[in-house]
Amino acid sequence: MKEVNQPYSLYAFISYSHRDMAVAKWLQKRLERFRLPTEIHNDIEEGSKYLRPIFRDQSDLNTGILGDELRHNLLRSKFLILICSQSSSRSEWVSAEARTFVEAGRLDRIIPVFIPDGTTPEPELFPAFLRDYFRDHPDRELLGIDMNRRGREKALIRIVSRMLGVSFDSLWKRHQRRRRALAAAGTASVTAILAAAYLFAVPVEVNVTVKLQKSDLPPGGAITLRVDGGEYSVRAGSKQTDRITIAGHKRFSRVHIEAESEFFNPVDAMIPTGFGLRRDIVIDMKRDNSFATFAGTVTDSDLNPLEGVTVSVAGHRTVTGADGSFSITLPLAEQRAVLPITLTKPGYRTAERPDESPGNSLRFILHRQ
Repeated sequence: MKEVNQPYSLYAFISYSHRDMAVAKWLQKRLERFRLPTEIHNDIEEGSKYLRPIFRDQSDLNTGILGDELRHNLLRSKFLILICSQSSSRSEWVSAEARTFVEAGRLDRIIPVFIPDGTTPEPELFPAFLRDYFRDHPDRELLGIDMNRRGREKALIRIVSRMLGVSFDSLWKRHQRRRRALAAAGTASVTAILAAAYLFAVPVEVNVTVKLQKSDLPPGGAITLRVDGGEYSVRAGSKQTDRITIAGHKRFSRVHIEAESEFFNPVDAMIPTGFGLRRDIVIDMKRDNSFATFAGTVTDSDLNPLEGVTVSVAGHRTVTGADGSFSITLPLAEQRAVLPITLTKPGYRTAERPDESPGNSLRFILHRQ
């Protein structure tokens, strides 16, 4: 199929089932608000520093037949963002929109965004046309983005990096720097307002110490600390302290404290400030399960589930079930950012990946000997 050669007037077209409307609306809003790096310009909307316009069809049709106007918007879109879920996998409308993009020769411009339900393999979340297409063309594939695996914010940046053709890591670091700058500006404003409003009260100095659980895993990003509605950025490390002033009247209630850091379980607690001038608070943050689980499915070259495949990771073994699924959970001491994984089954060639990242949606294909 040859790509249709025509100018684009839309940056992206979001295809979704009406049951996934909340995710589609969130994506459209966040993508159009995303500020482009200074070295990248919007080639759709001249002079714009944003990813605009993003088209989201607001009709609720399910006939599977695209109208002329909708087809026109599809072909004028540079990318197709395909929200793949249980609901959209059954939608004739979503299937027809994917088919239009593929038949226009733009398979590589489709960005699948998966909303997993925990039981259905990712390939089965594609709309019917793509499921049939990949069965007929096993040498082709689309790499999807999981909305749940690392959270919506990272999924958003992965979509942007795919559209811009830039490194996710560099774009994520830039995004984090911008968020920290905005948080710092917001903190300054909030502090000024509180100082003016509570000049008559003697404040409480809250000293928060954040301790991160040690391990051989990546340290994660900065710690985001929210105290009584104010947001603070704390340098990543095993122990950090940030002094915060709380209005005097808060002595008679509890202060809301939240702490977040990548690869750690968030902390959300209500803590009394006490009646003194100072309150020392220690928060212990434990590692989450980001690197704990290797789970997914194994199929043969025809994408049929393979039962009885032995899967080995870091000395731990399991065998796939009738649906080809497997799951291995490692204790914290054995968790790493990447680990070798081996899959064996009599009559099939052994599959090995020396540097597989943990995840819940891993996919493997074994070929007969």
